Amino acid sequence: MTPSPAEVELVKLNLVQMFGLLIGGLALFLLGLQFMTGGLKAIAGSKLQALLGMLTSNRFRGVLAGAVVTALLNSSTITTVLMVGFVSAGLMTLAQSVPMIMGANIGSTVTAQIIAFDVSKLTPFMLALGFLLHAFGRRDLLRQLGSVILGLGLLFLGIQMMGDATRPLRTFQPFIDAMQDMENPLLGIVVGAIFTAVVQSSAATLAIVIALGAQGLMPLEAGIALILGANVGTCGTALLAGIGKSAEAVQVGVVHFIFNTLGILFWVFFIPQMADLVRHISPSYPELQGVARLAAETPRQVANTHTIFSVVTTLVLIWFTGPIARLAQLIVPKRAREAKRAGDPVYLDESSLTAPSLGLERVRLELTRLGQLVLDVVRTGSNMVSSGTIEEINLLLDQDKETGRLASEILQYIGLLSQIDHSEEDGQQMVRFTRIASNLESISGIVGTNLVSASQQRLTHQIDLARLRDPATTQFADTVIRNLEQAIGTIRDPAASEAAQVIGAKAEIEKMAAAARQAVLAKLQLADKADVLSFRLAMDLIEQCRQIAQFARAIAKTANEFR
Repeated sequence: MTPSPAEVELVKLNLVQMFGLLIGGLALFLLGLQFMTGGLKAIAGSKLQALLGMLTSNRFRGVLAGAVVTALLNSSTITTVLMVGFVSAGLMTLAQSVPMIMGANIGSTVTAQIIAFDVSKLTPFMLALGFLLHAFGRRDLLRQLGSVILGLGLLFLGIQMMGDATRPLRTFQPFIDAMQDMENPLLGIVVGAIFTAVVQSSAATLAIVIALGAQGLMPLEAGIALILGANVGTCGTALLAGIGKSAEAVQVGVVHFIFNTLGILFWVFFIPQMADLVRHISPSYPELQGVARLAAETPRQVANTHTIFSVVTTLVLIWFTGPIARLAQLIVPKRAREAKRAGDPVYLDESSLTAPSLGLERVRLELTRLGQLVLDVVRTGSNMVSSGTIEEINLLLDQDKETGRLASEILQYIGLLSQIDHSEEDGQQMVRFTRIASNLESISGIVGTNLVSASQQRLTHQIDLARLRDPATTQFADTVIRNLEQAIGTIRDPAASEAAQVIGAKAEIEKMAAAARQAVLAKLQLADKADVLSFRLAMDLIEQCRQIAQFARAIAKTANEFR
């Protein structure tokens, strides 16, 4: 019997409604994932850096660190992209990243286990409580906790919407046949990989599989094939993150791809056995029948499948981290590195912008490097004043430009970090790092402007400043440089004793400055223009050294606030 036009229109309307609910539910799920991830990252704060500090030659600690960091960040993709940045900056070797990537796969299963719970009755309360805490919480911790709870509520609401969207398909035979076809491992893997690569979230693929399973529409074997594919698709973001970076960074993405591919090649031949194992270890509801039983059992079975895949694959491949790293290096051989200019950032990387606490640690490393560059400028400038040639002056000016460029890069990076949701503590750290960068730039500016000017006047008027050197002036200059070196050391390691020495040296430096002035005056008769110009230049140089010492104390005081 041919359907009437009204019946055809009704079918179209239902399809539109179903599609709208499906994509709306997926959007809510991804939004919830974003809220939850942001809240967890803010709550974790500096703990993330401590967890990454667990990285040692012990591969098992690397796996643990990768799993915990991924659970906190709520995304194996973010963790892998972070590894790309770390290896690219030289903070981690490729071999160290392999266990971390394996652990990241295990950590990503936490989300799947959470969304497998049936908490539909609690979802409205989670949304309400999360919103209240997020919008009206007086403390950062309450607002961040509200983000996590609100995110969870949106996660479950999204899954419910996707379940509601697919419920009418229970009696739609073409869709049922298509789901049965997904039991073909190759088709399921391809579909899961493509969808995950497009949405850049394996959790979204799992959510859809769970939603379909909760309606009794997804056989477990088909769900396993889609999950295997999702593990390949999630490698795409890390591979893209390596584009344009060093070969070592690209190798991290390749390691992730190799690990998941080897796992899939192993499990693809044992999908029926995996399904039986998962059914055996997962809760069962024999009192239910048919679709109702599938709806009750499948979500947890899907989540357990993901966990088993990641854990077992890691337990097997953890013993082959060396060969996996070498294979990645064989696939992506090292390229001849282009020489970097001193002002090019080494540690700043977009990957660390995903977590402010990690980004701030990269800023600390780059500030320490900037401090060393500034220290080199000051040392070169102190020697150049009395004996430098015009060529040496030009080289020093180039050094000063490079330090200024690096300081600008650091400040811009801090600006990017400030635009990301962060805790009050992280915000205060950004302010401190900004002050340190500005102080270091000012020190370099003193050399590039004042000391260079003094050197140029010396050459122009053929003034002999070397004759003014004596123990008083030399000791004063050496003490200022040593004081600056200690201050720069407090950026990397803000030990109270070091900071106290820099701050407490003020009186000694002032005393030495007075002695240096007396020594200069004792050597000059001020009987001609040359003596007068020499005197003025020497007094200016002493004052510039005092200013450098002041900036060094300011750096130490700011670094002392880190504790």
